[in-house]
Amino acid sequence: MKIKLDIKSNAIDSFNEALAKLESAQNGDDKGYKFTILHLSHAIELVLKMYLQSLDENLVFSKCYKKVRNRAAEKKIDLLTAYYELESEEFDFESEVAGHDNPFTVNVSDVLAIAKHETCSVTGNKFVDQDFIDDIEWMKGIRNTIEHFQFEFTVKEVRLCIGRLVRGLDEFSDVFSLFDLEKEVGKQCYDTFKVLSDEYEHSLVEAHMDVREAKKALFRGTRPKHQMFIEWNEYYCEKCNNETIIPDIDSSTGYKCTFCGNEESGQIEVNCDVCSLPWANEEMSYWDEHLVNVCPRCENPDAW
Repeated sequence: MKIKLDIKSNAIDSFNEALAKLESAQNGDDKGYKFTILHLSHAIELVLKMYLQSLDENLVFSKCYKKVRNRAAEKKIDLLTAYYELESEEFDFESEVAGHDNPFTVNVSDVLAIAKHETCSVTGNKFVDQDFIDDIEWMKGIRNTIEHFQFEFTVKEVRLCIGRLVRGLDEFSDVFSLFDLEKEVGKQCYDTFKVLSDEYEHSLVEAHMDVREAKKALFRGTRPKHQMFIEWNEYYCEKCNNETIIPDIDSSTGYKCTFCGNEESGQIEVNCDVCSLPWANEEMSYWDEHLVNVCPRCENPDAW
């Protein structure tokens, strides 16, 4: 049996596999991040080559790309302009690879060097954001390190970059009418895609992951019977309306929201200056400079 995959099918398969590995990583499989990077990098590379093929199907081959690069250098113009000049002259790119069974193809940086010059004819704005290019180059560097050397990376940094790349890839494939990425995502990975493709939802998921990871780190190595003595509180953030305020030693209040960075909350407990018991600071009364925080019990003992 023979299996034949075109460049689009290959790209979508790699993209879905990247999402599956990301889900696995978020469920505790640390190796999943490594394979997410590898599969997502491969998917991005193929989608970029699809863009190049939308200009000319032979432009993905190094021999043809070299003709564009030489014209750009000769005329001192950008690569996209050089390509359109050759196209207007009806340059035969196909003849450059005729007779070659397996010609070499361009790399990601080559494609981006052309795509970055694509602009909207109405607004003049660039279609390919520089941040998207930087993220691709950054992840490409990590992928190369994974493939050839020992590697080390910050998981959160990788997760955030993955989200930006998914959103960038979704926009890129739409802008250049390559395909609708949302419709191509497998059903089993659709929920993960929807989170990543929405910047707010992705940031919120990351904030809750930060809460879980911080708590896990605090309790790590402590016996269950001793964990009750560890102070851990999660508070509601009035600024972003999320339960994401947790202890933070660098905060002026001792707490910080993992989503919006807010350090204030009426729910944060402080000790009463009279009885020394903890109460929510929003319930405290101010008496004088010596009794700044007075709890309801001490302020009105008869009511208790």
